[in-house]
Amino acid sequence: MTELVWRPQHVRPGGFFRYRIVYYRGPATTLADRTRIEPGDRVVELHFDNRRLLALALAGAQLPWELLKLAREDLAELACRIARGELDEVKALVGITLFARAGRRLGFEVHPLPPTWYTRLQRFFFVGLVAVYHPLGWRMAERYRERAWPGQAWMSRNTLLARYGTGC
Repeated sequence: MTELVWRPQHVRPGGFFRYRIVYYRGPATTLADRTRIEPGDRVVELHFDNRRLLALALAGAQLPWELLKLAREDLAELACRIARGELDEVKALVGITLFARAGRRLGFEVHPLPPTWYTRLQRFFFVGLVAVYHPLGWRMAERYRERAWPGQAWMSRNTLLARYGTGC
């Protein structure tokens, strides 16, 4: 059995995602492919590498397109690790994000989070990260503050393997 990863680590050198293996603690949910996620199930929790984002922005990368390319490569690496049994027993990938549209392009299903005090705090935090790490700073953060709301992005293990695991 794979040990839980408590500190987020890079999916691969030069990648965009960091991840850790956790026990899911939210409410039970059923994904579009009928994968049922219950509290206590092991999931891969995804995080953006904000320093990598800043480095790409400062290097003049075409951010949305470069980030989607890196994210696809990271997801392919995760799919191969799962296919090889390195991350056994994980049922899905999950992340909380303001970037729901990009997540859908990658194959995630996005569930908007309810407007609780905790979600409002998460939104405040995420908008602050945009202000700090985006080259346009507060100008870009203002756009997200006005329009964006955090969503929970999910991709089942089966969907990940079908979409990204073909080259393993």
